[in-house]
Amino acid sequence: MLVCLITLDCVRSDHLGGALTPALNALSPEWTTFEQAFAQSQNTLSSHLTMLTSNYLFQHGVYSNYAQKALPPHALPARIKALGWDCQAITGVDFLAQFLGNQVGGRDPRFPDPSDQSLVARVTRRLYGRRTPAEKTLARGLRWLAAKGRRRDAFLWLHLFDAHMVYEAPPAFTKAHVTAEGGGGKSVSDQLKERGWFSPRFPEYDQPLPLEHFPQRYRAAVAYEDSRLGEFVAALKARGWWDDALVVVTADHGECLMGDHAVYCAHKKLFDTTVHVPLRVKFPRGRHAGETVGALVQHVDFATTVASLAGFEEPLYMGRDLAAVAEGRDPGHAVVFSEHVDNFLRCARDRDWIYVEEVPGQPNKWGLAMEPGNLFRRDAAPAPPGSDPHARRLKEALDGLLSGRPEVAAAWGESREAEAEMAERLKELGYM
Repeated sequence: MLVCLITLDCVRSDHLGGALTPALNALSPEWTTFEQAFAQSQNTLSSHLTMLTSNYLFQHGVYSNYAQKALPPHALPARIKALGWDCQAITGVDFLAQFLGNQVGGRDPRFPDPSDQSLVARVTRRLYGRRTPAEKTLARGLRWLAAKGRRRDAFLWLHLFDAHMVYEAPPAFTKAHVTAEGGGGKSVSDQLKERGWFSPRFPEYDQPLPLEHFPQRYRAAVAYEDSRLGEFVAALKARGWWDDALVVVTADHGECLMGDHAVYCAHKKLFDTTVHVPLRVKFPRGRHAGETVGALVQHVDFATTVASLAGFEEPLYMGRDLAAVAEGRDPGHAVVFSEHVDNFLRCARDRDWIYVEEVPGQPNKWGLAMEPGNLFRRDAAPAPPGSDPHARRLKEALDGLLSGRPEVAAAWGESREAEAEMAERLKELGYM
């Protein structure tokens, strides 16, 4: 069996399924759409660790993009390798390959370790850069699948980075989607200051561009990824790999765009804009094809689903089998959980409410302006008077999760921080 996990960095749930994604929309009769899927973090490395291990952040302990941990024995790649599967990760950005992807399969030769200053490494960096477009990532995935000697049972993780700031797409897509002109002579940075919106520091913000420019670039990048994913799926079908495969398309997190929650073109806070993610699952042999599922599901469910198909159980997994949820044998989660970068926010949500709290003793290093109160409607509107029982119920669920299953956290080893060069690279990407 082939399992293919495709993660789209920063792609919001409300940007997949509409006019921007005709190629993926055309596949709706062939896969299951999970409408209420949630990330356990708005942080790239943390979210991917959760997908590959079915553990929450408070269990694996990675709350940033510059703290690396070795995958434990119960991680999905380790378990299926032990069963004789081939595994490979191909990411669209250097830090994710070096901190996680290289632990899944063979090392990605496009992204040498920052400490490697050999001639080969310097030439490689010049040739490939530090982030690669979707078409090259997906083409590399197809080559791996077609490699001579690949085993029938294989796991391939493909990560697309185009919709991450500063949002990159070929000229044809930017021409079609980026139409805003002018800027009133003010730089983006000045306009953000006037509005009091948070955004990481990017050199491009020094330009006198309208604020609509970058959200339009974001839409161009999403449209570009969609077109290339359509070609990728067509190739899977042409080579006979599609029908028996489990193919999952999701996002590691979403994105605030035009000042959502006073955040511009960044993934901060824990409202639906940043942790409600798209989830499309093509089950093997057309199971549940064309169905739409409204149950609450999460990133922790991915590894559990693969484990069920691969025929093993892992007691340290915290998720549910998505096939069972699609069949109605499992109702999904009553409450889903997310935690913020730097471990300063955490939340629990159900179908109607979001309970958010600041973690005691953890500073708000980003200087985010916080909405008053702890309880909100799912659309982020403040809770009306008389809603205290909902806050207490979600708070109890959150505390119960945090205090349970200590053996899961105990299975993880020590972390190590990024070296100076990689830390500087993460700063360039707006992560520090």
